[in-house]
Amino acid sequence: MSRHVSLAPLCVALILAVLVLLPGTGRAISFAEAMAAPDPHNLYLIYLHGAVVEKQGEQAVSPRYGAYRHDDITARFEDRGLIVIDEIRTQTNANRSAAVVAGQVRALMAAGVPAESITVAGFSKGGYIALLTASALGDPRVGFVIMAGCGTGRDAFAFDQFLAKKRGARLKGRMLSVYAAGDMDAGSCRAAADQGSGDGLVFKEIRIRSSKGHGLFYQPLPEWITPVARWARRE
Repeated sequence: MSRHVSLAPLCVALILAVLVLLPGTGRAISFAEAMAAPDPHNLYLIYLHGAVVEKQGEQAVSPRYGAYRHDDITARFEDRGLIVIDEIRTQTNANRSAAVVAGQVRALMAAGVPAESITVAGFSKGGYIALLTASALGDPRVGFVIMAGCGTGRDAFAFDQFLAKKRGARLKGRMLSVYAAGDMDAGSCRAAADQGSGDGLVFKEIRIRSSKGHGLFYQPLPEWITPVARWARRE
């Protein structure tokens, strides 16, 4: 008498294992999609990518830091309960980009989304744009995350100009600065925060011990994903 072995349990186990190994399945949305159905109960994260994506597109690869895992990064934030607004910039002036982002924040608030439910987070040039947005917006209720966005060394010019123009004096909001200890391209943003009066600005900075330098933020690593998500969630 022959025995028939069901493969169904094995198939289910295999599928579950694959799902565990796959990157997050959350999908970032455009600003237009967010405005089509704004929800005051959602937590919105406006993610601003680095300059390498401006130059190469969504599948950018740096010869120094490797692949920029753009989709995986936004998916990790979605996995943590955030609605990620993410749009690919072409090469553009940082001040003009900041004006656009400030307008998006104001539009979300006008549509009924509480300012406390909006966070602007950017990496590298995107982080500098987030800093400019905080200065332009001047709203103490909005959250900001600057990831390796305050340039040093060869990339110091833009941040030095920000400081020279005393734009830090206009900073408002809940601001988190995150950078890697070994980063040769960006460092502390405290000099910008120190220009402010402290009125309407909450500033915190995290220096992550990592040999990856600027490349730390090319990958969705928990060292920085977790504190950024917690900041956006106000935990």
